[in-house]
Amino acid sequence: MSEFADNTSCARRPLVDALRSALSPMTDLPSIYVFDFDQTITHIHTGGCAMTEDEIGADYIHSNIKGGFVELMECLQQRGDRVYIATYGDDSFGRGFAGTTAGHALVQRYMDTVLGAGQQYFVASEDPPGNIIARYSNDGKHYHLECILAREGLDGNDPTVLRRILLIDDDPFNVSYFASRGCMTLVPDSPHDSARMAADPDILRAILDRLRGHAEAKAH
Repeated sequence: MSEFADNTSCARRPLVDALRSALSPMTDLPSIYVFDFDQTITHIHTGGCAMTEDEIGADYIHSNIKGGFVELMECLQQRGDRVYIATYGDDSFGRGFAGTTAGHALVQRYMDTVLGAGQQYFVASEDPPGNIIARYSNDGKHYHLECILAREGLDGNDPTVLRRILLIDDDPFNVSYFASRGCMTLVPDSPHDSARMAADPDILRAILDRLRGHAEAKAH
């Protein structure tokens, strides 16, 4: 059992059980889950900005993580799926601001706070840090996808490889690029999704619905 399994809320336990039930018989599922950070995992847009210790306390972080994310991570990690966070924020945002946290360190602070230190995930951003927004913000996260493929040692020209990648991102531009490469995609809380999902922005429910839709499409 994961370190955070006992934190699953009673309200979401049926969703967790439903996700596990849906995942177990399905084949051709994603094995690499790529999450945007701002306004996908979080309610707010941090802008990758440098933040002080007072601004990123545990209560603040927990209040800004979207519903269902922790439970979803529990399911994925128990399955052995790979998790990446694809963000334009990098450590350069914190340059010149003493006592602040930005970029990779900011994402890590969020993740360690809600998941516990030592959980397995990777941040796909610019390394070494530079000005990733200026250099790559118009490429639909092409840079991030290439980083992920390289880290996994995968062939980006193999359609069967790309079908095993699922991007969850609130920006339709990024989603369109990944979809054009043959990856699975999801835009949570989007006007393009159902009214129910927009009214109930639970990322766990959104993933469950997306995978069920994938299974139904394969069955026809």
